[in-house]
Amino acid sequence: MSLSITDVPALDNRRVKTSTEDVLIDRVVPGEILVIAFGFVSWDARPDFDFYGRLKKLEQASGRHLNKILVRDSGNSWYHRAIAGLGEHPDDTVETLRALVAAIRPSKVVTIGQSMGGYAAVMFGLLLGVEQVVAFGPLSFLDVGQALLYHDRRWIAVMRALAQQPPPSGYYDLAALGRERGGQTQLHIVFGTKPDRDDAIESVNLDAMHAHRLAAAGNCTLYPFPFSGHAVVQHLIDTKRINGLLARIIAGIELAPEPFDVTPAWRDWVAENLRLGSPPAELVEILQQHGFSYDSSVAAVAGGGA
Repeated sequence: MSLSITDVPALDNRRVKTSTEDVLIDRVVPGEILVIAFGFVSWDARPDFDFYGRLKKLEQASGRHLNKILVRDSGNSWYHRAIAGLGEHPDDTVETLRALVAAIRPSKVVTIGQSMGGYAAVMFGLLLGVEQVVAFGPLSFLDVGQALLYHDRRWIAVMRALAQQPPPSGYYDLAALGRERGGQTQLHIVFGTKPDRDDAIESVNLDAMHAHRLAAAGNCTLYPFPFSGHAVVQHLIDTKRINGLLARIIAGIELAPEPFDVTPAWRDWVAENLRLGSPPAELVEILQQHGFSYDSSVAAVAGGGA
């Protein structure tokens, strides 16, 4: 890939959606923030690029350009094998990314991703020594032994494949990598804490376990969401909180809360719980955890759910 990127044209939705490449670079403005976004897994079709639309909204909200590098792993190998245009394995890929960062000359670098992309955001963020990592529901390891120890078999087939045919370089325990390379990189780990099974009687969530493993390395902020499972990004979109969260972490700005009024179904829930004697303050807190605004939550409880 050529590193003469000052004349790279701006991306648009059509190119991001239809491109056959594994890496795309948006128009470069030296001195502005650079966000490297990693795509999530897709078994039925080629993975999409991720967060492009959200970053465009953040540009509009902040009034400033964001440099963007969009990356996807078409082989669904948690970014441990070939990424066309970047490298054949993680150490190879990180050197190309390092050269791109040097060419762009940003004010700071942020890596971001969800699930498989979250693993890449943490891994490459630590290897590059970026200022911030924003990872939604990432694994903290790709090791078969630890997956069996912690009863996390969700993607154990990928782990087995990497163990059977290991790439020339690999990073299979991000908590250990964080202890070794953490430095000044600030980790922001966003995850759901809702039990993984709907019929669970205890609060068990594997993403929460991984989040706390990463936090143990230090320099980490955790963002638990009690009414979300693994798809925490979709939960934040549904509850109109994703834009505010990204603005706060990446751009350091506070956006006004997006309107999200209490729905009729939740008003019925409020009425039933008030009838059963639940404290009003507790109901307000639960409604806010679901993303409803403070004012609408208070009004719903004060009105008895009507």
